Amino acid sequence: MSRLTRGRVVLAVLLLGALGFGISALPWASAEVPTALALRTVTVSGGDASPVTTAASLAVLATGLAVALGGRWVTRVCAVALVVLGGALGAAAIGFLGAPRTSLETAAAQVSGVREIAGEPAVTAWPYVMVALGVVVVAAAVLTLRIPAAPAGRRFERGDGPAAPAPTSRERDERVRAMDDWDALGRGEDPTEPEHG
Repeated sequence: MSRLTRGRVVLAVLLLGALGFGISALPWASAEVPTALALRTVTVSGGDASPVTTAASLAVLATGLAVALGGRWVTRVCAVALVVLGGALGAAAIGFLGAPRTSLETAAAQVSGVREIAGEPAVTAWPYVMVALGVVVVAAAVLTLRIPAAPAGRRFERGDGPAAPAPTSRERDERVRAMDDWDALGRGEDPTEPEHG
């Protein structure tokens, strides 16, 4: 099983937010509307039917960015936010499925001036997909809580391996002697002569 990392969780949350935003822009239902001339078809998207789906999806994207940049406590707050946002997405879609006529009648009024549709509305699969997406967003909150915590102040340090041992006094003396030899060569002197030893 692959190791859970912050980067993978962030990528998953951003993907879920983008999917939610895309699904909210797709048609959720359509219906025929009687007009003075003929029947016309009106369609409502998820964002039209329930604007909270668009807003919540954008908030999921913002939460993903916060998880990428935040520490342990910010990550916990983001996990709670994901639970709320996932619930909002699912509840909005379920609310629409319970009464799709309301949104279609509003759209019909913009076309014909009368809140009336002919026959039963045709509901697409996208609101059902949004319900499932809301569940997955809530599940992503659990993954967010399981991100391994890094000690504060360690993010921009060099590797986590053991620190290099400090040079011994003998090593320091050898370095100083080597620098002196180079200086002597630069002056045209022979560093092997006793006075340069």
